[in-house]
Amino acid sequence: MLALTPAPLQTAGEQALFGELTRWDTGASVRAAVVASIPLIDGPLGRRVSDAVLFVPEGIAVIRIAEVLRQSGVVKAVPEGAWTIAPESGPGQALQLSGGGSTPLDGLMKAGMDVAMKLRRAGLEPGRIARLTVLVGDVTGLVPADGDLGEGDLVALLEPRSLLLGIARSSRYAGVDNPRLWTTADVRAALEALELGGRGPTVEELNGEGFPYSPYVLRRPELLAPAAMAASPASGGSFAAPSPEVQGPAGPEVQAPGGPEAQASGAPPVRDQPSPAAIAQAVAASAAAGHAAAAEAPAPGAAPARPPRDTVAIDGPSAPPEDGGLGGLFTGAEPDAEPTPPAGTVVPPRTKVFPQRPPLSQPPPLSQPQPLSQPAVPAMPPVRWNPDGQGGAEESSDRSRGGRAALMALVAVLAVAVLGVGAWLLLGGEDDGGRAAADPPPPEPTAVGPVVGDVQQVGGTDYTVEAIQVDDTCAGHAYGETAGFFAGVDCTGLSRALYSARIDGEPVVVSVARVRMPDTAAARELQALTDRNGTGNVNDLLREGVRYTGSPAELSGAEYASAVSGSTVTIVESAWVDEEADGGSAEVDRVADAGLALPVPPFPAG
Repeated sequence: MLALTPAPLQTAGEQALFGELTRWDTGASVRAAVVASIPLIDGPLGRRVSDAVLFVPEGIAVIRIAEVLRQSGVVKAVPEGAWTIAPESGPGQALQLSGGGSTPLDGLMKAGMDVAMKLRRAGLEPGRIARLTVLVGDVTGLVPADGDLGEGDLVALLEPRSLLLGIARSSRYAGVDNPRLWTTADVRAALEALELGGRGPTVEELNGEGFPYSPYVLRRPELLAPAAMAASPASGGSFAAPSPEVQGPAGPEVQAPGGPEAQASGAPPVRDQPSPAAIAQAVAASAAAGHAAAAEAPAPGAAPARPPRDTVAIDGPSAPPEDGGLGGLFTGAEPDAEPTPPAGTVVPPRTKVFPQRPPLSQPPPLSQPQPLSQPAVPAMPPVRWNPDGQGGAEESSDRSRGGRAALMALVAVLAVAVLGVGAWLLLGGEDDGGRAAADPPPPEPTAVGPVVGDVQQVGGTDYTVEAIQVDDTCAGHAYGETAGFFAGVDCTGLSRALYSARIDGEPVVVSVARVRMPDTAAARELQALTDRNGTGNVNDLLREGVRYTGSPAELSGAEYASAVSGSTVTIVESAWVDEEADGGSAEVDRVADAGLALPVPPFPAG
């Protein structure tokens, strides 16, 4: 399973689902699939209708991560109407999902239509799109147990067995009437059409997830139509078996090893390789049978016998054509008047002498090609000079033709010169120095990022940048086992920021650290290490002595959140500035989740 999170995850449900998927191994050892975080926002209220897109070799599905708020129990999902949740004791009640509503099916339907429209606009045929809902929260059970609501609507719980079942059923639904598997090029083109940000999957990663390799996009409508025709069962008519009237004699029977006893015991017969003499005998017998069949031709005037056919003629003539079935360029060809020689006869190759044709005019030498932009200059006849001023009509005609030819040549040369000067003035009229002085090169774009005092809004809360720092190494900027990890594999960039905000009037501090590792494997290893308790972490700026007005001396009772995107790991810690604040840990935990979306300065170049 390959999980793609190019942008920081914004909701607790996203972090829970992708945290579970990243714990699975990549490749086909658990499940061959790709899950890409591509949220879809619908309506002026910014309501999410889907959070991710699932790709399997058989097709695709849209995923909605439905967070259950302040409720617990067994969820009953229905194809139409509101979903309900029933605690272990007490009556059931309407399900309350994050973002509003009690069923995600309507939004998922819109998301599926939007994905299909984007793919078709890019020239890709999506086929059937499944819709998978993943319930996140204190959900103890699901009705129906398999989560299949029919018509491509599927529900799963946030646990491996239920997730694998939901992905498998999505694959089965999307694979119906699908004439071609999704290939590596198809998936990469689809992710680009769906506007996946950041680094996309490599061909090797997709090939490892079970997608067949192809350097070309194959899910074009014009390519899928022949594949669909080949995949669909033939309809109408019945296939006629070849007529057994003309058959060659059977070849020499080869006794299976073990004799009749082995065959009587039910063991499958084993055929030995026939000898060259047996092959020659069979070929000769087949040739003799062919001559015998040719000798039994019908008498003149009798209706020709219909040859056996192994295909069904649809909307065609009732009788076979007289071209022997060749048709096309071979229609009306001369019949072979010579009889077929017996087997073993050496027949010299037949050739046909074609009539000679007059040679074509000598083409101009290739060493001196004629420029395309210069019109051909007609050859000038020789000029005869008459010193006495006397000449016949032939000499006068020659002089007039020579004058006209010279005039035409002069006009052609002048036209070419005018065209050349005009092109030079249009394209290269200025030298490099003049062009450089007139059109200075545009300045190189510089990376931008937050500066101290900027205000970022996430989830309706304003976060103010209080301090920033960028380093090109993580050595000396971590503690515990994390510091030992960086001693073996150092990062290639470290960008950190301190944010301040107010929650219900109480000040909070948020530390955001973004770490760029050499590769994706090292990034996932770092996240797995820092996610465990007691393994240390990347230093927040407060730990290194950075202060701002009203800041605490350290993060006390901090909540933690992390996300990985390619080779970049984002680590967030949040805490109340005042340890005695009235707010609880749940509020600060939501602040940590929101901190994953807060920007930091760009990494150093290199």
